[in-house]
Amino acid sequence: MKNKLVVLVSILILFISFIVPEVGNAQTKKSYLIGFNNKVSESIINKYGGDLDKTFRFIPVVSAKLSDRAVEALSHNPNITYIEENAQVKIMGQEVPWGYTHINADDVQGLGGTGYGVNIGVMDTGIDNFHEDLNVVGGETFVDGTSDYMDDNGHGTHVSGVISALNNNLGVLGVAAEANLYSIKVLDNNGNGYYSDVIEGIEWAMMNQIDILNMSFGNSSSSLALEEAIDTAYNNGMLIVASAGNNGYSKKGSLTYPAKYSSVISVGAVDQYDNRASFSSVGKELELVAPGIYINSTVPGGYSIFDGTSMAAPYVTGVATLLMQLMPELTNIEIRRILNDTARPLGESFSYGNGLVDGQNAINFTSTNANNTKAKK
Repeated sequence: MKNKLVVLVSILILFISFIVPEVGNAQTKKSYLIGFNNKVSESIINKYGGDLDKTFRFIPVVSAKLSDRAVEALSHNPNITYIEENAQVKIMGQEVPWGYTHINADDVQGLGGTGYGVNIGVMDTGIDNFHEDLNVVGGETFVDGTSDYMDDNGHGTHVSGVISALNNNLGVLGVAAEANLYSIKVLDNNGNGYYSDVIEGIEWAMMNQIDILNMSFGNSSSSLALEEAIDTAYNNGMLIVASAGNNGYSKKGSLTYPAKYSSVISVGAVDQYDNRASFSSVGKELELVAPGIYINSTVPGGYSIFDGTSMAAPYVTGVATLLMQLMPELTNIEIRRILNDTARPLGESFSYGNGLVDGQNAINFTSTNANNTKAKK
């Protein structure tokens, strides 16, 4: 008797499954667009448990919420030509980060400043060379266990976007949008690296005609070998920019290396109101400050907001790139002097260096001097 009951129940369940096309109302439903041959049949959607949402005036299409089982069943219906997910669209546009206008990079762009033709070496965790908002033209890795210069941390890609995110309808805008980015990977996925890797990276940069080198990293201990490598690159015409460090205020100074070396432009961070960021390192070696709080930029696969002197240094790199493009006759030493001479003073030099880097002031200064020189001739 018990076996007969089991058989009867099984037959009943099977029978129900045939006469009720969709018992999956409890299933999760997603929104789809369903196209018909000629005329829309709402009854077909209802038959398979679909929730009709919209019908359209000029095309035989409806939108409806369907379970996976309903999609499978409807896909075999000869009256239906296609079923596709009702995908979302989003606003497309390009954000101009506050730091970009704060250093007057927009005014320089109006004069044709784009960084075109200048080679920038981003010495960092690598760069996402597949990012649609970056123009990565080459690079090398010096990190053991890695085979390419792809960014496996995010830091290097963020730095790169500040310097040179493309001027398109996507994401953010970099200071020097048409510069050539080179990824020099010396930091691993945890953001750590060795001085020996950095030295190798500097030598690679020298061999590959890098014009400006951005170093958004640091260490509290000095290295004679690293200093020698940096001095050699600088004396051979390379401009070198480094983040001052995120050690905050100290009466004795808190800058890190390589920012403390004499051949390096050391950069601290300020906020939108030109106040020194509480984390920004200070010291007599500090040269410039730049935006370093709430900076939106590129990261692998998208965009994100970071804080740090690591974000401030690439703003200076970007302005230097614009100068180098518009005034190619200038040496690295001259560009460095101009950046410092035209910075907007913000306070005592121990905390602010010579002030906030200013692209417009720098270009005006060089243009005026160039015109005066021509007049004297």
